[in-house]
Amino acid sequence: MKKRILSLTIIGLMAGILLASCGEKYKKDAQEVKEDVTELNKDLKQGAIDTAEEIKMTIKNDWENFKITSENTIQNTEKEIENLRERIAKISKKEQKKLTKELDELEQKSIVLKDKLAIRSQRFKDNLIEFNEKTKESEKEFEREFNHDMKVLGMALKNLFKDNLN
Repeated sequence: MKKRILSLTIIGLMAGILLASCGEKYKKDAQEVKEDVTELNKDLKQGAIDTAEEIKMTIKNDWENFKITSENTIQNTEKEIENLRERIAKISKKEQKKLTKELDELEQKSIVLKDKLAIRSQRFKDNLIEFNEKTKESEKEFEREFNHDMKVLGMALKNLFKDNLN
């Protein structure tokens, strides 16, 4: 009987030691998991910041390229308007009045587009634009509309004399 009690005591102690050591191992593993999760959260936040910065830089670079191209196009349009005014000055008074009126309307459209570009440029300069994926799409849409309007204006200027002096 003493052997049984001694055996049961030894088994109980061994089981206690085993359970105690497993508990410490579990606590250690739990702590490591917690640290890993914290590190992953930091990485995710940094990744989000990096992505936001990348989007911001892409949008700003694309805008600068678009702005330079658009400003050049507007300058060319203004020169073309001046050239057309010179051509109009050399034709009959009746036609001058009609063409000048149409050219004034086209010049107003050019001024509106120039102002639209300036306002958008100022928003970029003042950092009033939130930079994200939605902004990327909205900028592309603005550029498409602006380019379309400039193209329509350019065609109207080219066809000014064709349509009126037939």
